[in-house]
Amino acid sequence: MMSEPFSPEAVMHAFPGAAVASVEVVETFPASSAEVARLRVGFSDGHEPLTVIAKSATGAGLAAARREVRFFEQIAPLWTNPAPRLLGAWEQGRGDDARLLLVTEDLGAAGYALSRGGVSPAQLQKIADTLVSLHARFWEDLQAEILDAAHPTASVTQAAQAWPAGVIAGHAIAVRDAATRFLETASAELIPAERALLTEVLEAWESRFQARAAGERSITLIHGDFHLLGNLFFAANEPRPRVIDWSELKPGLGPHDLAYCLISAPTEDRPARDLALLRRYWEGLRAAGIEGYGWELCQWDYRFSLITNLFQSVFQNSAMWFRKTAALIAELDCRAALRGPPPMA
Repeated sequence: MMSEPFSPEAVMHAFPGAAVASVEVVETFPASSAEVARLRVGFSDGHEPLTVIAKSATGAGLAAARREVRFFEQIAPLWTNPAPRLLGAWEQGRGDDARLLLVTEDLGAAGYALSRGGVSPAQLQKIADTLVSLHARFWEDLQAEILDAAHPTASVTQAAQAWPAGVIAGHAIAVRDAATRFLETASAELIPAERALLTEVLEAWESRFQARAAGERSITLIHGDFHLLGNLFFAANEPRPRVIDWSELKPGLGPHDLAYCLISAPTEDRPARDLALLRRYWEGLRAAGIEGYGWELCQWDYRFSLITNLFQSVFQNSAMWFRKTAALIAELDCRAALRGPPPMA
């Protein structure tokens, strides 16, 4: 019989060897593919109670939870990462009845929180530096045995995946299908120029991405869901972020993470601000020893990634976010990336 998602029995299995005596659900959080809660765990052996974050996934959410466990167990140890500490994981049942419980450090208890009032320039710079540390570590080192490339799993952000090359065609099909549904329901909310943008992207995106990903050059591991609305946490007087939700880690273009993050960081001087952060990111890669990745290609990747991020709103059927992203694409002249091949050296 399947235990309750946050029962003492389930948590005890996730903490092998710990004398778990009680579990209190302190707070629950909205999530699309799992049940997520802050738990207060009591012990019968004299240890102080512990506050943790627990994620319980079943059904359609299992694939994402398993990817996150793979990240914590096999990828996170390979670099100095900003993720919360993994405290335990336990999967029970089989097939459709399987359930996975993932328990991690509570960043809130460690003094970290979402930046509700916007991010500071110093925080944005440290965000760029954090991405440098991830991307430089796995630059052209895609860890095939860890990523299980033979069994890529679909997800709403996976249109950004650039390897293996065969997945691009599959993602293009998924995007076209989603775009058809999106236009059926949201077309009346879009102006003709926005509908024309989507048409242009659908016609050119796949071939441009195939050209960019050919030879697996300058491809790295990206977070894939690197956003300020719930995945990046900051502490007082500490501009370096801690980052959660690593289930979408995948091969892609490094600037994709930065472009996706900055969508929700408005500013009056966005072109200058984004260009300065992208330059900091690129110079950070060079300082980390990355060679053969020119500034022109980095700019192309950023523009192309922002176009790719347009698909997020299509998959989520959000005319509002489509409009926001379309405005940025125009402001940063991203369509130029569709009109010419990537400037590979």
